[in-house]
Amino acid sequence: MSLTTELIKSYSKECGFDLCGITTPEAPERDVSRYQKWLAKGLHADMQYMADKVDRRCDPSLNLPEVKSIIMLGLNYYQPNSNQPEPDSGQVARYARGRDYHKIFETKIRALLRLINDKFPELDTRKEFKYFVDYGPFLERAYAEKAGLGYIGKNSMLITEEYGSWVMLAEVLTTVELKPDKPNQNRHGHCGNCQRCIIHCPTGAIIAPGVVDASKCISYLTIEKRSEIEPTLRAKIGNRIFGCDICQEVCPHNHPLQRSTPTTNKEFLPESGVGEFVNLKQALALESQEQFLDLTAGTALTRPKLEGLKRNAQTCVNNIPKSD
Repeated sequence: MSLTTELIKSYSKECGFDLCGITTPEAPERDVSRYQKWLAKGLHADMQYMADKVDRRCDPSLNLPEVKSIIMLGLNYYQPNSNQPEPDSGQVARYARGRDYHKIFETKIRALLRLINDKFPELDTRKEFKYFVDYGPFLERAYAEKAGLGYIGKNSMLITEEYGSWVMLAEVLTTVELKPDKPNQNRHGHCGNCQRCIIHCPTGAIIAPGVVDASKCISYLTIEKRSEIEPTLRAKIGNRIFGCDICQEVCPHNHPLQRSTPTTNKEFLPESGVGEFVNLKQALALESQEQFLDLTAGTALTRPKLEGLKRNAQTCVNNIPKSD
């Protein structure tokens, strides 16, 4: 018996993944061209790592020689917002409220590789498989679309038939040749004439269908940006201390009665991490790295570092409506 696409999908489900698709290593030319144009226009802002190793992003064989297949994996992280937001608090994007998604994926992928190794001991999973959880150079949304998991919408998010755009992605490269899935095998829908994500983005970051100017995106401003946020953008951030879900919340594909299915993975839930809200006074009172890690360790909120989190908290405080 040999390792097959059907077995990989069965094993992935057994290890807790919500989505699994298989594709070939060749990068979609359309997406490579779009990415190169996005970089050329400087739309990646100061995220220099996005411009590094472009060749590796477009050629998986530079990450794993003799790669023959790409296994795309997805996890649903959706959870509804509270009806009563906490006063004097900053809201955290849904994906970051629980445990760091990198750790969630890594645990499940290692379990998947152990299972493959148990079933097929002749395969050396240390040499014939290599995985990334968005920290490696890889056009993951393009490959997820190619693997049939969804399509890339006007907000640049992958939109799936099962969970809308509330999915995180990871990928496993392998030298094992697997039967690829068809890109259009599922009815993921389409954006059509809908412009809701473009219209409702507070900062106008979606400058064209599928094109995001990172320098205006609230997620970039509150997570990746290291310097001060421009005054014209601060007021538009509102009470978002980490990340932003607006372009997903307004998407018809994410209507709660359709594809927004609450995650069954408890590690994504608020009780596993910092929660839906961060108390602004508590964040501003942080003075040391130790205090910062007491609050954020094991979660995605370590990303902006102490200085960035306090900057975001102050922005949220400044945006609280002043009573007369």
